[in-house]
Amino acid sequence: MAPTTPPERATPDQRVPEQVAVPGRPDLLPIIPAPPELDRDTEAMQSKAPFCGLGFARGRLAPQLHQRILESFRANAGRFRPEPDIPWMGSTEPATIPALFFEDRALNAEVSQALKPQHEAWSGMALTESACYGIRVYQRGTYLYNHVDRTDTHIISSTICVDHQLDTPWPLYIEDVDGGVHQVDMAPGEFLFYEGARLRHGRPYPLDGNYHAGMFVHYRPVDLAALAANMKPDTMKQSAVEPEGSPR
Repeated sequence: MAPTTPPERATPDQRVPEQVAVPGRPDLLPIIPAPPELDRDTEAMQSKAPFCGLGFARGRLAPQLHQRILESFRANAGRFRPEPDIPWMGSTEPATIPALFFEDRALNAEVSQALKPQHEAWSGMALTESACYGIRVYQRGTYLYNHVDRTDTHIISSTICVDHQLDTPWPLYIEDVDGGVHQVDMAPGEFLFYEGARLRHGRPYPLDGNYHAGMFVHYRPVDLAALAANMKPDTMKQSAVEPEGSPR
């Protein structure tokens, strides 16, 4: 998918955000810190999110489902449109739209339903479908500040790598239940289970390549009130996994 260039965004003198090292982790990619106001919003949302103690873990789409998504992605390439500005998304390429978006509602419903049993097995909870979003195509230079998702509906989530054309890895940054930092690479067809409303995550470094296409699936517990009332940090299992192949 060729990058789309809108003349109205062309501001060549725009400053490129500074990337800083992750404290104590010289092995990780340096990140673009979120602006203070977005960071405060993230902390406030985290404080309201249920604690499940699950962390994150890798998953893989069934080959037939991944092929179905790829076919839709390729068949609708000409129908993707610029996504409205999002506060936690930016770009170092002012002449290129950060993200393009196309929604196939029938496909999204199929993906959400197909992945629900895997998310229930991973979380150990009966779940209700909240949302399936995408396909979103991030373009060269795009970065995503670290953030969390909606606290009322995006409790058990996954981010899916549909396809990409990258010159260098563009990993998902994610903090585990203890605050440890990980950068997780995903190949097309892979996805990551994670606690969307609780774990800080993003891709806070510019995309080096043509594009990364992704989908996002979110669920919430059938009995969210019971989860909030009964699950406490000292009783939850800690199952965050060390990602394989993180950039070093």
